[in-house]
Amino acid sequence: MSGAPELVGTDGSLASLSVRQLRAGFLAGEFSPVEVIDAVSQRIERIEPHVEAFFTLLLEDARISAAAAERAYRAGDTQPALLGIPVAVKDLFDTAAIPTTYGSPMFIGHVPLRDATMVQRLRDAGAIVVGKSATHEFGWGITTNSQHFGPTRNPWAIDRTPGGSSGGSAVALACGYVPIAIGTDTGGSTRIPGAFCGVVGHRPSAGRLSKAGLFPLAPSLDEVGVMARNPADANLLLGILEGPDPDDPYSFAPMDRDPLADLEGLLGLRVGVSPDLLQVPLAADIDEVFQASVARCEELGARVIEVDFPESDLAYAAFGAVQRAEAAHVHERAGLFPRRTEYGSDVRSRLDRAAEATLADYLNAQADRQRIRARFHEVFHTVDLLISPISAVSPPIVGNEHVLHMDRRVLFREAVMGYTVPQSLAGLPSCSVRAGFDRLGIPVGVQITGPGGADRRVLAVAGCLFAATPELQRRWPDPVPPRSAEPRRHEVGS
Repeated sequence: MSGAPELVGTDGSLASLSVRQLRAGFLAGEFSPVEVIDAVSQRIERIEPHVEAFFTLLLEDARISAAAAERAYRAGDTQPALLGIPVAVKDLFDTAAIPTTYGSPMFIGHVPLRDATMVQRLRDAGAIVVGKSATHEFGWGITTNSQHFGPTRNPWAIDRTPGGSSGGSAVALACGYVPIAIGTDTGGSTRIPGAFCGVVGHRPSAGRLSKAGLFPLAPSLDEVGVMARNPADANLLLGILEGPDPDDPYSFAPMDRDPLADLEGLLGLRVGVSPDLLQVPLAADIDEVFQASVARCEELGARVIEVDFPESDLAYAAFGAVQRAEAAHVHERAGLFPRRTEYGSDVRSRLDRAAEATLADYLNAQADRQRIRARFHEVFHTVDLLISPISAVSPPIVGNEHVLHMDRRVLFREAVMGYTVPQSLAGLPSCSVRAGFDRLGIPVGVQITGPGGADRRVLAVAGCLFAATPELQRRWPDPVPPRSAEPRRHEVGS
């Protein structure tokens, strides 16, 4: 993994430090986990009413856990690896004795009996859960705009969406509440908010992380998302969470060692670009950032190679057909769909359409999915990685499903998901990393994709781009303009 500089906010707050900086401070006795949780609490009190990153806060419990971690450090017990580190958990993951709504009013008051496997592994590693982060209802949306709980807002421009459905986790990272978080990614739900909030959002290879205890959207497409403020922390978090789980038969051990996993630079690396993957033309300011990123790869010694991907035309429709069929099955089996009037109108309309899906639709989409997988397999014989955009447009104003793009009104989903669903269909590791800013001052991300199992390679390249752009990575938002709305979150005590 490249030794990228760990750049944080300039306010000097303990809450804005990386995992490695926090661990170093704890080990040196420069500050304690309790002091960090106190700093996090102060930051949340000041910023959270403006952005609404959390459904449920757990600060009282977090301080108790931090006190226990502080005692452990003082006693010389410095393990495990995340001891005393704050983390945010998307509210699609079950958390024992803690409300878990899955973003739906149907589950208000629902308190699981056990943790999801990913939550348990975080706790086993010593991490402190400070809250359940906001999600689109049942994870089915890319804006984190809940019609029941209210919208989550982009801290770089609070009138704009942060993306979704892991928008709460991305906002918590961008605001400096936590250095690491977990989300989910079905068709881009980690990468999209990662890009719009200027943080790292990594979709791992299929099966690398257990989905046990996660409310599914489309099981064959869903993956747990690894999120952080820098690629080094994302890489660390991946290593802690990965591995097979007997409660998830689709999880498995990571592949044998990747010879390109420990890149210190891009010299000699073959980086692919494909005009075929540009399903919606990029806005001028987004295109400028993307082209600069490609040029930066060349400056760092990579060889940029153009590759063909004619099957990309199949991706958006195939993804939609697979997602709808599987989501309908999930909700019918859970006994939820008969309660259709209790869904938000956007998710209800998607389920209504999903209910019309036929077996032929699903099988035809799976055939196209295999064609896309085969093309990726061929492409990765020619290049080591792909670099591509994540969105053709900037995030829209909260509540808008459309954007004005090149003088015409287009669906926001169509302007984004054509860039993110091919990787989801193929089950490939794909990571968003900040690459610049748009004309509004909102971050723009690029997407690094590798062959199946090459997660370390993907994160290493993200780390190289991160290290090469310190002037971009130093900037963090401070969303302080007042709003009249009351915050929707509630505090859960011990």
